[in-house]
Amino acid sequence: MGNAWGLYDTLIEGVDPAWKVSHFSLGASWCEVCSGPHTGVAMTIRERGPGRQFPDPDDGMSLRDMASMAKSWNFREASLGVAALNCYYNTVDKVSELGGFGDLKIRSGKTDYATRTQLNAFIAFQDEIVGKKVAVIGHFPHIERQIGAVSDLIILERNPQEGDYPDSSCEYLIPEQDYVFITGSTLINKTLPRLLELAGKNVKVCIVGPSTCMSPELFRYGADNLSGFCVTDQQCADLAIRRADMFSLFQSGYMASVGSR
Repeated sequence: MGNAWGLYDTLIEGVDPAWKVSHFSLGASWCEVCSGPHTGVAMTIRERGPGRQFPDPDDGMSLRDMASMAKSWNFREASLGVAALNCYYNTVDKVSELGGFGDLKIRSGKTDYATRTQLNAFIAFQDEIVGKKVAVIGHFPHIERQIGAVSDLIILERNPQEGDYPDSSCEYLIPEQDYVFITGSTLINKTLPRLLELAGKNVKVCIVGPSTCMSPELFRYGADNLSGFCVTDQQCADLAIRRADMFSLFQSGYMASVGSR
């Protein structure tokens, strides 16, 4: 497997050390890290473990230092670390340069929910996965309705619902698939590198969800598509995170999708 931390070190070292943390918030479901006008979000994974005290952004902590918390085994800290990575990489300017919004015109004002989510990977890949063996890592809302009817779908989940496979089945099931959709929160719990390794070159991999880091460096590690989220309305995102309101969180920005080929 090589350097187990290689993916993390690559992402962390790519963060501009001049960027400073101006605000962060650890909500019950989601967290945010801000640097000036930029905001990154990630799922809050609440399992505690060994780690340090949360930093005070008034101390002028660099965004890179907070991003390094992505390597923490205290997953609350790691959640903030991934949000810090997303603060840097998931900006409208960076993602636009990668072609991540397609023909979607980004505007500062409010737009309807359908427009903001039209780059949802589960919708965008519906035609491509017809009749294919598909695994989804993480039980996303409505996933059975979105792609289960057109594909041979299995769901792997750390807290399985009825019909789900436990996430430990990944060692056996992922190499058998044609497509695998991996929740971006696997960067927080440290399972992403192994999942990418299991997929190898024969399984098409899409990393999905608001926690997804939109760095093209992930293509070097086996991802074929990144489908994440860019915050454009800081105030809306902050309020949504404080209220644990997922719908309002999506109203605070835009889905984005970037492919390696």
